[in-house]
Amino acid sequence: MITRVDTVLVANAACPASYSTNEALTEGQVALFDENKNVITDGEAAIAANAVYIGVCKGTMKVVNPSTGALEDKKQIEFSNKIQKNKKVNCVLQTYVAPTQDTIKIDLTNAALVIGHRYVIRIIYKDIYEHVGQFTHTYEAIAETTTASDLVNEFVKIINNHPGRRVTASATDTNKSITLTALEKDDNEGLYSINDYSTVSMEAVFYYTIPGALLSNVPTTVTGATITKTQGTPGKGYWKQVRDREKYNAGYKGHIFIDAYPMIIQKHVVKEGETYDYLTIENDNDYLSPDNQYVKSTPLTTELYVKAGSLSASQFYKNLKSFISGEEVA
Repeated sequence: MITRVDTVLVANAACPASYSTNEALTEGQVALFDENKNVITDGEAAIAANAVYIGVCKGTMKVVNPSTGALEDKKQIEFSNKIQKNKKVNCVLQTYVAPTQDTIKIDLTNAALVIGHRYVIRIIYKDIYEHVGQFTHTYEAIAETTTASDLVNEFVKIINNHPGRRVTASATDTNKSITLTALEKDDNEGLYSINDYSTVSMEAVFYYTIPGALLSNVPTTVTGATITKTQGTPGKGYWKQVRDREKYNAGYKGHIFIDAYPMIIQKHVVKEGETYDYLTIENDNDYLSPDNQYVKSTPLTTELYVKAGSLSASQFYKNLKSFISGEEVA
């Protein structure tokens, strides 16, 4: 159920150091506009505004001057929904964080290994939403020596030779530990991928069994072995995340059809490989209800993605904070 109307704006240029007029903006720049859609140049003007719009310059277009009938160049600006003053306006700024993958380290430095025992690494994947239960890959090796590095090297070879693996294995700690690093998913490449961006989520267990032991051939914890997981993160402002947010917002702009060929969707603004800082703004706007002609309020969200490194100290952000707080932010 849709409970909040969103606007997603993407600005691929750095925020300007200062503002003058709408026509001074260049493609990809973001600015704050007053209720008449004139650019706000400073904090004082932001405080004086009764409502604001966030706008991103899309370039230049030809328009007809109604007085002369001549064609003129005007800046094409994509605006957010109106943000009314003193209507529970909340703004959260996030800076770019690069994505990282899950890693799991299996340390065999102090493991009590036994020749002839069957050692098993089972990786449990928890990100396969198509599979209701647990999805696992299991790798096994028979210990031929009691030396940890021999078993580590054997596991590294077995895992990395698996064509369907979702991790890469490496020998660390002078070949006494196995480090498993999740691979980046390759099913969501490109600007117009049908699949959403996601990362591998996994856990691992390490145990041994005794082949040929009729009554005692059960999984048993390896004494002295330790497992340490470092949780990965999908990142913040990663271009694939911005792409997906822009894709889901496209329905507010018109018809889309992305589940079959030919795909019908607006051209993405996000650039592949770019990094973004972003603002999430929530507010409640008043409107005149058509059911009984009285004023109601509706919740709105505006998401703004700007080229990383230029948003937090920008004049635009200061102007927005001035509008929200009612006090000029220097």
